[in-house]
Amino acid sequence: MKDDFAGTLRKVAKIGYAGIEGGGTGPMNKDDYLNFMREIGLIPISSGAGVDGLEKKGDEIMKAASELGVKYMMVSSGCKSAQEYMDLAVRLNACGKTANKYGIAFQYHNHAHEFQKFDGKSGFDILVDGTDPALVKFQVDAGWVNWAGENPSATLRRLKGRIVTIHVKDHTPGENKQFTEVGTGALPLVEVVRTAVEIGVQWMFVEQDTCARPTIESAEISFRNLQKALG
Repeated sequence: MKDDFAGTLRKVAKIGYAGIEGGGTGPMNKDDYLNFMREIGLIPISSGAGVDGLEKKGDEIMKAASELGVKYMMVSSGCKSAQEYMDLAVRLNACGKTANKYGIAFQYHNHAHEFQKFDGKSGFDILVDGTDPALVKFQVDAGWVNWAGENPSATLRRLKGRIVTIHVKDHTPGENKQFTEVGTGALPLVEVVRTAVEIGVQWMFVEQDTCARPTIESAEISFRNLQKALG
């Protein structure tokens, strides 16, 4: 993306992806970016932000995102205690109120650390119980759930009605896990996809943090395997 912003997006669209979860318009202005995305047939449907930034400039960030057609906004965190998760839940509710003003579904995106337990209750549980379903949705990262030793399909079913998008990520089995293309690792892909469809997930985003292969090649492998899983 740094070397060839437009060319990379063209390649993503050519693979067959329908939309992206992006972080801005790159070197283009808003109008040029939107025209370009329409030209290549790629929807900038989702974006990410930080909680701190949203607390300081929430209206500005959400307004700019809505003008790009973004319908979903996600955040993540690095909480390390039960109290931090409880405090975060309050902050997420406030961010969700701002997002709702702009017609954007506000989501919390998990990693693996949320499944650490504090007196028998995980950080993820604290966030689910402490946030308002009308304000905060969950963008479940199925790969990170699996990485943490939890059941991704059970996690999805538990949150039916609070999930509109998910991340589909895969990793190698065993102790020394590495990220790998979707459908080539330990993620029970078919089961995850079927569950996602069953509970009404609107978008499944392929994500791979690091790649052994060239990134576009990895993106294509993941797309083809996800396409197969969808039937």
